[in-house]
Amino acid sequence: MMPESQTENPDGYCIIKERMTQALRYFKQSTEQHVLAQVWAPVKIGDRCVLTTSGQPFVLDPHSNGLHQYRMISLTYTFSVDAESDEALGLPARVFRQKLPEWTPNVQYYSSREYSRLNHALNYNVRGTLALPVFEPSGQSCVGVLELITTSQKISYAPEMDKICKALEAVNLRSSAIFDHSNTQVLKEGHQNALAEILEILTMTCETYKLPLAQTWVPCRHGGGMGKSSTSSDGICMSTTDVAFYVIDAHMWGFREASTEHHLLKGQGVAGRAFESRNSCFCSDITQFCKAEYPLVHYARMFGLTSCVSFCLQSIHTGKDDYIYIIEFFLPTSITDSRDQETLLKSLLATMKQLFQSLKLASEKEFEEEERSMEIIVDSRLKL
Repeated sequence: MMPESQTENPDGYCIIKERMTQALRYFKQSTEQHVLAQVWAPVKIGDRCVLTTSGQPFVLDPHSNGLHQYRMISLTYTFSVDAESDEALGLPARVFRQKLPEWTPNVQYYSSREYSRLNHALNYNVRGTLALPVFEPSGQSCVGVLELITTSQKISYAPEMDKICKALEAVNLRSSAIFDHSNTQVLKEGHQNALAEILEILTMTCETYKLPLAQTWVPCRHGGGMGKSSTSSDGICMSTTDVAFYVIDAHMWGFREASTEHHLLKGQGVAGRAFESRNSCFCSDITQFCKAEYPLVHYARMFGLTSCVSFCLQSIHTGKDDYIYIIEFFLPTSITDSRDQETLLKSLLATMKQLFQSLKLASEKEFEEEERSMEIIVDSRLKL
C-alpha cells in the first residue's frame, strides 16, 4: 500500500516535514562530521509517485563546496517508485519501496544504473552514503527517505544510524533498527560447543592455506524495519557470529566489521546461496555481483576480495533439528588460476574432513560427493 504523498495530504505532510526539519537539527548538533543530510519525500506527478528532495528539509556543512554543489544537483532529480526492477529505482526509491536502509562505503562502487547521480558524485568527491526509510509513529507507513552523504569512505555506519534514529525518535518518527542487535535472535541455544569446533576449523584452515579471512553465518530472525523486515519469506535471514571467525590479513578487519553490520537473505552472496541450497558453493569473483545480489559487494571491491567458498554444516550439539552453520572462506587474491583454485578447494575439504568431530555436511553427502556437486557461480550468471 502506497502512503499518501504530500500533494494528497498537504496538512498531514506539513506536520511530518516540520518534524523532519527538527530531527535534522538534532542530528547536526550531535555530529561533527562534514555531511549533507537531505530528505526525499513522495509526490504525485500525474499517475506516478516519485521522490523529490526539492523543497524538503536538509542540513549541510557550510565549509564543503562539493556537498553544496551535490545538493544543487540532487534538487534536479526525481526517483520513480514504480520502476520494474529494484536496481533501476535509484537509491532513494529502493529504500522507500523496500522499507530497508541501504549504505555503501563509496557510491563510486555503484553502477550508473544503480546510482544515477554517479557522474556528479565523481565530480564532487561524494563517497560514503547512508539512506534510511522514515516511518510514521505507527511504523506502518514510510513517509520519506533520509539520505546522509559524506566526502570520505566509511566502513561502519552504526554511530550515524544511532544518532539519526535518536533524532527521529525525539520528534516521534522512526526508522529501521538494522543495527539493533537486541532484535537479533539466534534460533537455537546451546550451540557454543559447535561454534568452538568451527573456530578450530577456521583457525587451522586459514593458517594452513594462508586464507585472509573466514567467518561463520548463523540463522536469525531480525525485524530490520517497520513494515517489511530484512528477512526472507519464511522470516529467516543470516548474521555473522562474534564467536567463530578468523582474520589473518589485518587489512581485512574492515570487511569483517562491515559483515557484522549486515544480514544476508537466502540466495544473497556465496554464503546465502549455500544457506538456500544447503550445499557448498564457490564463486571465483564475488565483485561481479550487484548490490541486490550481495549487500557486501562494495566492501569486497574496497578490500580486494574476489574468490569465496561457503560450506553448510550441522552439528550433533544442536540435536536433530535443522539448525545450520554457514562457514565462509575467502581465498588468497594471489590464487587466480582456476586449476589452482580447484586444488585449494579439494585441500580445504580434505582438511575439514580430518577436523570434523561433532560437525557434518548439511547435505549429508560424503566429502568426495560434496566436491563433485559443489555449486559454481560463474561470471556469466551475474548481473553487471
